[in-house]
Amino acid sequence: MEGELVLRKALAIALTGALLPVAATAAPTPGLHSADLDVQVGTDFPRVISYTDRRTGAVLHGRDTALDTVLINGKPYKATTARGQQRTDKATYTLTFADLPGVTINASLSVAGRVVTFAVDKIEDTAQNRVGTLEIPNHDLISVRGSDPSAQIAAAKIDLDAAKSGDTIAKVTKDTPADTAPQGSAYTMLSTGKLAAAIETNSVYDINDAKSYRDNSRLWRQARKSGEDTQVGVWSGQWTYRAAGAADTEPLPWAKVVITPDTNKDSTVDWQDAANAFRTIMWQPQGGEHTKDRVIPHIPYNFASQATHPFLRTLDDVKRISLATDGLGQFALLKGFASEGHDSAHPDYAGHYNERAGGLADLNTLLDKGKQWNTDFGVHVNVTESYPEAKAFSEKLVDKNNKQWNWLDQSYRIDQRRDLISGDVQKRFEQLRKDTKGNLNMLYIDVFREFGWTADRLMRELRKQGWQITTEWAHNLEREALWSHWANDIDYGGNNFRGINSSIIRFVRNDQKDVFVHSPLLMGGRIVEFEGWTNEVDYPAFLKNVFEQNLPTKWLQQSPITKMSAAEVNMQNGISVKQENGVRRMYAGQDVVYDGDKYLLPWQDKAYHFNPKGGATTWKLTGALEGARSVQVYELSDQGRGKPVTVQSSGGKVTLDAKAGVPYVLTLKPGESPKANWGEGTKLKDPGFYAGDLSGWTVTGSASVARNERGQQEAVVGSAETMVSQEVTGLTPGEYTVSIQVEVEPGKSRHVEVFAADKVSALDSSPVVNKVAADEKHDTHFQRIPVHFTVPNGQSSAKIGVKVAAGDATVKLDDARLVRAVGPKVDGATRSWDFEDGNQGLGPFVGGGENASTDARTHRSEKHAPYTQRGWNGKAIDDVIDGQWSIKSQEDDAMLVLRTVPGLQTFTPGKKYRITFQYEAAAANHAWITGNGVKEESQPLAATGDPKTVTYEFTAGDDAWVGFRHTNDQAAEFALDNFQVTEL
Repeated sequence: MEGELVLRKALAIALTGALLPVAATAAPTPGLHSADLDVQVGTDFPRVISYTDRRTGAVLHGRDTALDTVLINGKPYKATTARGQQRTDKATYTLTFADLPGVTINASLSVAGRVVTFAVDKIEDTAQNRVGTLEIPNHDLISVRGSDPSAQIAAAKIDLDAAKSGDTIAKVTKDTPADTAPQGSAYTMLSTGKLAAAIETNSVYDINDAKSYRDNSRLWRQARKSGEDTQVGVWSGQWTYRAAGAADTEPLPWAKVVITPDTNKDSTVDWQDAANAFRTIMWQPQGGEHTKDRVIPHIPYNFASQATHPFLRTLDDVKRISLATDGLGQFALLKGFASEGHDSAHPDYAGHYNERAGGLADLNTLLDKGKQWNTDFGVHVNVTESYPEAKAFSEKLVDKNNKQWNWLDQSYRIDQRRDLISGDVQKRFEQLRKDTKGNLNMLYIDVFREFGWTADRLMRELRKQGWQITTEWAHNLEREALWSHWANDIDYGGNNFRGINSSIIRFVRNDQKDVFVHSPLLMGGRIVEFEGWTNEVDYPAFLKNVFEQNLPTKWLQQSPITKMSAAEVNMQNGISVKQENGVRRMYAGQDVVYDGDKYLLPWQDKAYHFNPKGGATTWKLTGALEGARSVQVYELSDQGRGKPVTVQSSGGKVTLDAKAGVPYVLTLKPGESPKANWGEGTKLKDPGFYAGDLSGWTVTGSASVARNERGQQEAVVGSAETMVSQEVTGLTPGEYTVSIQVEVEPGKSRHVEVFAADKVSALDSSPVVNKVAADEKHDTHFQRIPVHFTVPNGQSSAKIGVKVAAGDATVKLDDARLVRAVGPKVDGATRSWDFEDGNQGLGPFVGGGENASTDARTHRSEKHAPYTQRGWNGKAIDDVIDGQWSIKSQEDDAMLVLRTVPGLQTFTPGKKYRITFQYEAAAANHAWITGNGVKEESQPLAATGDPKTVTYEFTAGDDAWVGFRHTNDQAAEFALDNFQVTEL
């Protein structure tokens, strides 16, 4: 016998160049049994030898040779295995290790239906011999052989390159070459032509390294020669039981295998049958069942202290979208819900809300009222980078030598392992969950770069708290991620990181996730923005994308895929999509519901019709409308459903005559759209003129609401003297700010007064182009004009509005707002800004109008000593000169950074003024400007790390203003505070 073993070992070396395990002499156990499977298992080790389908007798193999080695903490240890008692459906094993005294692993193999589970049921270790990671190389829980009739391997790596598939789908034959090393993948299926198998595991690598990268070593496979045959075996990757540095342990290791015959009734058994069965064992992402109904992603965007999309403004936008789409599901991703907006004060997920956007109170109003409009909300958070103004920031949280993104402020890399082990990150997210009363259920995890345990543990902790996960890149937190930005925003970022490019993964998860590259048949969700993200402000384009791209995509996500080819995809619920003579068509059963680009798609209890070219088309009524004698047809607009038109059916079909690019909804019975209550929670009636008229306002003179080319509703004032106003009630005593966007026709003059109670802010012109990228008015001359007033004791109302003198210059108004906030301090003839107030914007300043419409690098900086101040980690200046707030700038283009405009700080021609301010500058590349129209007088500002006071006087010209320039393209920090204007 010993000689026979030597010969067999020599043959194995000759065939493969490596020593392969040799079959044990121990007899196999009688096996495990379910109604569907007989499973032969080993006596020597918890291994599966084979699976036999009890109905057909077909066999799929596991590992038929002995195994005794386990990797513990990355090192191989030989196990001594003792068999426990065996039930019909379960076999147990106890593994001990001579070289690891005190370490015992209890494991089992069990069968239920068509699922076989390998599980580690208990691990005992000692202080001297701790079990950190566990791996069983060559475990071969499933395998196929070249001698199987139609052996096939289907493996998917997570690859984001739009031009490169991560799939390997290949036949296994006797001639298949041996792999010199195991091959990793995230998903793997095998089939023989008679049976198919898929495997799932809770594998996680402790260390963020090449093996854990993109989860592409979650499973291993290897082709090996066995005599004249080839075997391909598949086993689980590493499990982490106790992460490095952690005091607690992780869930015990397991791997599950599902064995299946034909699942899609196509008389063949291949990887697609395995994929269908895989859904019974695969990780189910939290909230994945809602993905199919989230038709409309959009990004309300706040940035750099501007608060261009306050929370209650976003509530009106949610209502507007809902009316225009007859209540389709929305996913609103709030970028900039905290601190000064997007990419400020990470990782303060709670307790540091964006007060200029309305703070926690308005955020909760948005979440509570918004869900009534079929909207789920998420917030943009960061667990990778931290900014010094964050309350959580410390030298314990970050590595101060590892600098990360730097736009408004320099960020630093978080020690994510420590953050998890300490429980700090969990506490911060839990507080956000509590603060938002359970109404906020989604997180967008930005720039996440971790794989392995730090990713897996974070994912599980967030899941436990009830969060649903979305990400910037599709390969991060892959098990849980429901939506990824780059996969949906196809004009953002590079195509090498676009989205998961895998037919295998899309097959199994198409109905759960929006993380894939776009498909000619299955299409894919897209985001086209109108709320300022990446400068996008085109609301008609936003709606066009909803109906041209997203609704058909979501219709195809209503049910899991059962069969897929390049020309056709079939779903469980009987729908399909086909490529026919170069035309994409979708079917409900045998009926065409989408033809090329026009459609009548059944949706819940109604149907949507859309025809980009317009005209009359005839459709079969399907879904809830099937068999109806007549239907109600509504044209959709910003105001919801138009007047109903009754259309009779003939032979179960209707003919619809549509306007080009206009959406329609069809119902069985008449019904009106819900009432919007524009301005809910703000105390203002219809502050954005979304009603399409001035019914919420009182008008004297001439004014009307017009929809501009961006789809924005604006109040347009005619040539007569006009006042647009409303009485605000329910006020409590205190200080307030009313503001509204105003544009006087560029190049012309007309007197405008924004008023509240007895206070007025006046302007005659709009000289500066708005370059705030997050503002829907960017690249126009609209500027937000505030007026500050006080409600005295005993009063609870105030009249607010805009007065416009007679004139031929067109005046436009939009987006009024009322907040509790103080204005500049007024002391006689002196007005002072210390930037401690809670108003949106930058006090008396607006952007200089010379830059491209990109995200500014200037904002109000918040003090968090010592980290925001001179001296910490080599900082050259104080971010905050005095008090808690200053203006901070670090622009990297030569340009006029900030300047005053009429209405914010008006200079009367011919009058003399004294200007005083303090500044600090890291470099001598800023200059103070005194302007008169396009003429400028420049005063260079020297570099200084201490506060320096500048005082000077000037006489105002016809168009006087002041501000500061950045004089070259070298970014350097600059802080400004205590700005004063005194009329002499």
